[in-house]
Amino acid sequence: MQILLVGEKSSITTTIKTMLQLIEDWSIQLYSDLDNLGNSKEIKAEFDLLVANIEDFNQASTEVVSKICDQFPDTPLLVVHSYLNKELIKPMITAGAIGYIRNDVSEDKLIEAVQKVASGTKCIITEST
Repeated sequence: MQILLVGEKSSITTTIKTMLQLIEDWSIQLYSDLDNLGNSKEIKAEFDLLVANIEDFNQASTEVVSKICDQFPDTPLLVVHSYLNKELIKPMITAGAIGYIRNDVSEDKLIEAVQKVASGTKCIITEST
């Protein structure tokens, strides 16, 4: 599976990348320039999934989700954030994300969410480790 991880090199994004790289046959590419995401010459692959740690960006969560979805309209998006309240999560789903996980999710739950969202299944995990 080809995964594009969108976020800065924060500890959470780095941890997510490390967890995802442990899965054989999964290729993870990290990219942090949200404004040039879809136009970057560095990004040459077709992706099966986008995973975005939207806390890494200084914009409203729905804006970040919309920008990513506009640049990759046919690729499922899994959002990572610290929200527990489903009323805060719902606007991100409405903006185009298919899945949501908390930023302190366990490796097993992360993998579960990645597999579900990559297959097009809605997945919201608000429990923490």
